Amino acid sequence: MDRRWSALILTGGTSNRFGSDKSEAILQGKTLIDYLISSIPAGVPVVIVGPARDEFATTIRVVQEDSPGGGPVAGIAAGLPLIETEYVSVLATDMPYSAALVPLLTLDLSDEVDGAIVVDEEGFQQPFSGIYRTLVLKRALEEIAPVSGQSMRKLLNQLHVTHVKLSADETHLLVDIDTPEDLIKASVDSLARIPTRNEIGNR
Repeated sequence: MDRRWSALILTGGTSNRFGSDKSEAILQGKTLIDYLISSIPAGVPVVIVGPARDEFATTIRVVQEDSPGGGPVAGIAAGLPLIETEYVSVLATDMPYSAALVPLLTLDLSDEVDGAIVVDEEGFQQPFSGIYRTLVLKRALEEIAPVSGQSMRKLLNQLHVTHVKLSADETHLLVDIDTPEDLIKASVDSLARIPTRNEIGNR
């Protein structure tokens, strides 16, 4: 196992609040899933938990849960066996800008922590803007099994992560698209720029 990281993307499926499969919604001329994939640096392995699509590159590995609908923790458990790197970033298609932060988070990794996770201006952890040590995440999933219906908070409580704070001007990178109105706002705001390491707030 090497020290690179992989991206584990949860597509989520049909949303009652959104009214359809959010991963197929269009943002800046791309579906949310394609937008997220295009934001991941070249050479980073990608694993997607959800239905396969013909347009996915052949290098992308796709897996589905045994029983779809078990929530994000169950999705992570389904995809994690395909991860071959030391670290994994868990991403969600309804947070299309979050992948841009992962290269910055890797700078906060050390042997003393299990990963690095973004904390918003209100102090809330953003689990889908984080990077985690793969083996530790696997052990954490075993600790809270069965995983279906488990909360991300319970999973994160098993990990020792360092927190990376964003300023108010950078929180647009954490936009969460739950409704058609959220999609419109995200399209208007757009991704203006990626903050540098020194621009991220106090650790």
